[in-house]
Amino acid sequence: MTKRLLEFRKTNHFLLSQWSRNIEDQILYKVLPFVECTKHEKDIVLVLPSFLQRNGFAKDDKTCLIMIVYGNLILTGYWCDKPNYLFNKEKSAHFQILY
Repeated sequence: MTKRLLEFRKTNHFLLSQWSRNIEDQILYKVLPFVECTKHEKDIVLVLPSFLQRNGFAKDDKTCLIMIVYGNLILTGYWCDKPNYLFNKEKSAHFQILY
């Protein structure tokens, strides 16, 4: 796992979570070109199962990949099957949905 991918940098927290949560660099190479860097405090990127299936990385038809990004810095990432709670919890965040 590299510390940089495309124009993005990974935090140490993301590197640890990437390893423990099985988020492969190959998935990130497919996802990151579609991520828009904004000036918001927090960008939440939801990568839906349809996007993952189209690129051959779907775990199942319910699990999506969630990444928290700030500018070109990847803060964390995890797999989630019920991401709806984020819309209530993160009111000031900018959401991006890749489907």
